[in-house]
Amino acid sequence: MRIAIVTDYYYPQLGGITEHVHNQALSLQRRGHDVTVITGHLFRPPSVVDGEYAPEKHVPFEIIRMGQSIRWYGNGSQTLQTVHPLMYWKLKKLFRERRFDVIHTHAPYNPSFVQVVPYVAPKETITVGTFHSVFSSGPVLKLAARVLRPSIARLDVRLAVSQACIDSLEACFPFEYEVIPNGIDETHFTPEAEPLPEFADGKKTILFLGRFDPRNGLHTMIKAFTAVRRQREDVRLVVVGDGPLRKYYERQVPPDIEKDVVWAGRVNWARPRYYTSADIFCTPCERASFGMVLLEAMSSGVPIVASKISGFQLVMEHERQGLLIPSATDADGFAAALTRLLDSPEDRARMGEAGRQTAVCKYSWSEVARRLEECYTEAICERKVGR
Repeated sequence: MRIAIVTDYYYPQLGGITEHVHNQALSLQRRGHDVTVITGHLFRPPSVVDGEYAPEKHVPFEIIRMGQSIRWYGNGSQTLQTVHPLMYWKLKKLFRERRFDVIHTHAPYNPSFVQVVPYVAPKETITVGTFHSVFSSGPVLKLAARVLRPSIARLDVRLAVSQACIDSLEACFPFEYEVIPNGIDETHFTPEAEPLPEFADGKKTILFLGRFDPRNGLHTMIKAFTAVRRQREDVRLVVVGDGPLRKYYERQVPPDIEKDVVWAGRVNWARPRYYTSADIFCTPCERASFGMVLLEAMSSGVPIVASKISGFQLVMEHERQGLLIPSATDADGFAAALTRLLDSPEDRARMGEAGRQTAVCKYSWSEVARRLEECYTEAICERKVGR
């Protein structure tokens, strides 16, 4: 099949959708399909501490960049919208010339060029959209949905990465969805990744990894670690990520524990080494549709302490791959859970092994790509029968 993936989110922008698109394209290409990723140009790409990654030089699939990707904040996190005054005609010309069998958009609710795709795709081409986000209901979403629904309604197939995502969408986007989850590259995120030598000093390491968006709970993480650190000296917090709010979060760290908080910066390909350097991964996130960071930690064999939100409960089980805290803002609850696991190497080992098994058996990209392929084939067959 000739498959186009249209996305606002792709390298050099880091994040869960970027990871999903990249591995989707790689996996489908390996299965013998001809894949093209269509994305925008990113103004001022975010810097990373482990070297810039230029996918055009390293991937076996085609990448086409058009339009400008603009950053802004919405739904509690940083978002991207790819725009161009002539985007309708640019996409229509491209699709007419290339005659793709499938055009797969990501985050089709974005007010960007993904909204244009269902209007300009050729009639014989199957259009698919994957929904990645959990939204808070309210008047703003209801108003936006009235504008966005017509484009989404024209898609032939609507996928979601989790049931939590569907539950938050159905009120404003009442369509039929199929769940095909995010996947993980278990050969990259592996317990065999070499730990970082600077953390091999005998101290136990708690890892937080994510964008510095308010909903990711770094403020709760700092409060919980402060409580743990003031009870013991054999622990550090490593914070992987960055963003405009960095100075704000840095000021929340009390002076007496500053030396035990490491601000590692934004990391891309070296993330597995941070996971294997950690004794516990912790994420007090307040809202997520799936939890890619959970999957990365599980695949790396690291036990987890996380908030008990709908997206996370679909990925991990309490007391199996880690511990789930009922309230994402309960710093004392997180501190107690962290202390329990710090004092129990047996529980950490058991939960790490269970996480690795879950990631490999249920979420490997070879399995996710197979399900996507079946979805495309079924939609193409239904179109032919309909004719």
